[in-house]
Amino acid sequence: MKNNLNHTGQILDLLSFVIGTSVLAFYLYFGVNFFPIGLAVAFIISAIILNSILCIAIIGNTVLHKRHVYEAIKTYVLMLLNIPIAGLYLCMVITFTYQHMLL
Repeated sequence: MKNNLNHTGQILDLLSFVIGTSVLAFYLYFGVNFFPIGLAVAFIISAIILNSILCIAIIGNTVLHKRHVYEAIKTYVLMLLNIPIAGLYLCMVITFTYQHMLL
């Protein structure tokens, strides 16, 4: 039997990754003057808040019920994998934005 909280966390992690990658792709394709940066910032802030709340809920559920530990670990790994990916995306945006200054 699958824990709905862990399943929701995994889906939210996947959605965060897909939406973040789409936002980055649009930004890199259309450029800094066309793509609204406020949209990206709003997504990042909302993703951090939602993922943090869900992570705390999953930790609390795992500690209280001591079931579905493997599912919880899998969800934590997915959440933690999004952190270096977001860092890489940030480096790409900074490099793309300030590329004209370096040349």
